[in-house]
Amino acid sequence: MFEFLGFFNSNVINSSIRLATPIVLAALGAAICNKAGVLNLAIDGKMLIGAFTAIVATYFFRNFTTLGMSHPVLATYLGVITAMLVGGLFGLFFAWMHIKYKVHLVILAIAINMLALEVTVYLMRVLFKQAGTWSHPSIVQLPSIGVAWISSIPLIGRFLSGYNAIVYFSWIVAIALTIMMNKTSFGRHIQAVGENIEAAEAAGISVKKVQYFALVFSGVLAGLAGAFLSVGHLTLFTRDMSSGRGWIGNAAALFGFNSAPGSFFAAMFFGFADGIALRLQNVTNWPPYIVQLMPNILTLVILAFVSYRGKIRELRRTQQ
Repeated sequence: MFEFLGFFNSNVINSSIRLATPIVLAALGAAICNKAGVLNLAIDGKMLIGAFTAIVATYFFRNFTTLGMSHPVLATYLGVITAMLVGGLFGLFFAWMHIKYKVHLVILAIAINMLALEVTVYLMRVLFKQAGTWSHPSIVQLPSIGVAWISSIPLIGRFLSGYNAIVYFSWIVAIALTIMMNKTSFGRHIQAVGENIEAAEAAGISVKKVQYFALVFSGVLAGLAGAFLSVGHLTLFTRDMSSGRGWIGNAAALFGFNSAPGSFFAAMFFGFADGIALRLQNVTNWPPYIVQLMPNILTLVILAFVSYRGKIRELRRTQQ
């Protein structure tokens, strides 16, 4: 019993919450797109672009502007904001291609994911003469923020304090989306579009505006998730840095019934799977590649469960 409690120590929980953050942002972006009736499978690619943009922008703000030289942390925040803007632009492009030119969502997502992987590697070679990994000593990681009133909460306070701004922002986004989807007319419009586009149009809802919003907003969240990977959690960029977290975010959204709170907690669950996998690497002699496969295997199990649940629902509807 004591060995079990020792395995799940505070470091594992804190690490799991950090690892869950990009998945949370990806899941929230995927959930709002699913609610709006547009399947967004390009989140992983946008996350990768966000990671590259954040660290490159931070480097240039830090070394080539007076503002960055005097305030290195501010340069990092500006890099994060740039990543969000670029993610939003890719989301806008995604929406424009699908809504205006009727490009198939899956084909478009595959193209963007492949483009993100190759373009980031190409730019890394052109700009920094590196192919696999790039970093620079001038880049400063996003600082942790100690929130006194959170850390003073009994029992759980120490697990909820001491993270950077992106972690806290992801929690705020989950709460804001929950309120928007359940308490505002725009949230009801999003749900109406996802349930029946024809009926939503007949009711006077602008389907295009709703879907543009969902895809652009998910792009912003994906860019922020990528920024967390490159300057929030580490201070480097590597090839394929997103490592499928966007796909895991899509799975978390489905597992959470495409609701903001459900997607949030499902993403946290995947984050804890990552944290436990890292812990197992440190305390066991298991082969590393087997441990690293655990989150991916869990994703496949969740997707199989979601598919089975959907078939059961459809069977019940036909019987009624």
